[in-house]
Amino acid sequence: MKGRAMRIAIVGAGAVGCLFAARLAACHQVTLIARRSLVVRAIRDQGIELTSPQGQVTRHAVAVTDDPLSVGPQDAVVLCVKAYALPGVLGTVSQLTGPRTAIVPVLNGVPWWFLYGRPKLAGGERLAALDVDGGLAAAIPFAQVIGGVTYVAVERTGIGRIHHVRGGDCMFGEPGAGGGARSRAGRLSAAEIALAFRAGGLEGDAVEDIRAHVWTKLLGNAAFNPLSVLTGATQEAICADLPVCALARRMMMETQAVGERLGIAPVMSIEARIEAAAAIGAFRTSMLQDHLAGQQLELAAMLGAVIELAERLAVEVPTLRMVHALADLRGRSHGD
Repeated sequence: MKGRAMRIAIVGAGAVGCLFAARLAACHQVTLIARRSLVVRAIRDQGIELTSPQGQVTRHAVAVTDDPLSVGPQDAVVLCVKAYALPGVLGTVSQLTGPRTAIVPVLNGVPWWFLYGRPKLAGGERLAALDVDGGLAAAIPFAQVIGGVTYVAVERTGIGRIHHVRGGDCMFGEPGAGGGARSRAGRLSAAEIALAFRAGGLEGDAVEDIRAHVWTKLLGNAAFNPLSVLTGATQEAICADLPVCALARRMMMETQAVGERLGIAPVMSIEARIEAAAAIGAFRTSMLQDHLAGQQLELAAMLGAVIELAERLAVEVPTLRMVHALADLRGRSHGD
């Protein structure tokens, strides 16, 4: 695949999905898969309007459809949906996937595949918080999965309109044994996916231990996202408020303790993670954006799965439990 345009489907027309589609469409055959016909019509007619971190506004023509069957099997399928929405797109993924398709979930929180191939770490591969009935494991072949993590800060300002606030780092890695070579299924490698992203002007890197990068991002997600919903504050404001930042730090310490029991060493310290969050500025977390829009919160992936792992591993996480309970009630009480 190296040296030629790839066929890439982006599933999910939210902020991250639109950013990836706009950038990758410059050098690859990209199709954005949207759920609502309203979104399809708007992007088909007007393209994706992208405001860069420098304030430059550009418009990008991107193929978009709500009919994945018309698109057919791809070289890569990039999943940019909320973790709780994954069961609802399994049919879409199936229609876009052939035996050599790389499936690249770029999700917040703990991904459903996190314990695959490592059941002895935590008493089984399936996390009930993420895959209640095992449907994800049954529908998405693990051999075709490439783990993805992104640190882009991006806000959706309208249908097909996004503001890329800051960042562009995207990490990809092989969650199975064997490192960076092509899988036995012959699909694209993590290195080839990273190259495709770099060609599109994004910062794509192939990493040896994708789980370490997942957990490093989780240190911040598990703290800043629910706290932003409870306070209505931006990441910058949370970091600047000493008592609230101390609470965030405590949550990060508990999350790190769970990771350590799994044998995972984060690639960034807690203090560095806080500094990175503060540097983004007055950015509303994705969970706060969802809350303000009246949407479901991604608590299961960002906190529920961590708490489930803590229970299996006998790690005490009282702060995570408390904040999870409060944020869950806040989400369910929205509009009351």
